[in-house]
Amino acid sequence: MNHHHTPIKTRPFLARKLICIAGLMAFTILATPVHAEPLKLDFPSVSPGVPAYARIHLDIVDFNVPSDGEWSAVVFYRDPECIPVDFDLGQFFHLPGPTGPGAFDCDLLVEGHELWTNGPGIDPSPFYVRSRNLVPNQAIWFVRAEEINDIFDTGQVYIDEIESLPSLIRGYAWWFEEALYPEEQSSNPALTIRTQGVLETGGQFRLESHSTDGGQGAIVIDLDLPHNFPPGVGPPDLCKTRPHLPFC
Repeated sequence: MNHHHTPIKTRPFLARKLICIAGLMAFTILATPVHAEPLKLDFPSVSPGVPAYARIHLDIVDFNVPSDGEWSAVVFYRDPECIPVDFDLGQFFHLPGPTGPGAFDCDLLVEGHELWTNGPGIDPSPFYVRSRNLVPNQAIWFVRAEEINDIFDTGQVYIDEIESLPSLIRGYAWWFEEALYPEEQSSNPALTIRTQGVLETGGQFRLESHSTDGGQGAIVIDLDLPHNFPPGVGPPDLCKTRPHLPFC
């Protein structure tokens, strides 16, 4: 029986061919773009959430408090009773530092998830944040637009200034949703807020707001304020302490 063997002289050629094929495959793998999945961080279980107290941002006008021209809504992400009286809410962020944990010292009122391209410490911010109410009574406060605009014009906003506004009506959201595409990481920044709840006056409220870096879009602030009280008379307990409310 004759056995045919590959001539010894052809083996260097085969070796060179295999090396070329392997090199081509390696180049192809390296040249193929890798689409990594976004990093999803749930808050507050994994991420501490936004280092801010409320949706007040004087440096980004379009993402400041939602307003329909008559009423403005202050959406709180953390317990308003915990906000330091000397902190300027107009800065939005209160980052941790040598003096303390900043906004992280206050309980979150919302939960949800963040999507990051790489992660905290690498990216300046997530590129998407989805929030919903963590508590059944998330704080949403309503004030007359002209009153809070006067505060904004000073360039600083403090919690006690908002609390002292004559028109302040506190709301408590039983349902809240927010979708945010932050300006730092998104080519098309946008903010959508939808919420419903009850007012301290006994009525209900509904808020729908959509904003982009091109300005605030359609904003609905529907307040069910009581109108059946005689002039000068409102809910007794409330009007004793805050006689300037519209129905007192």
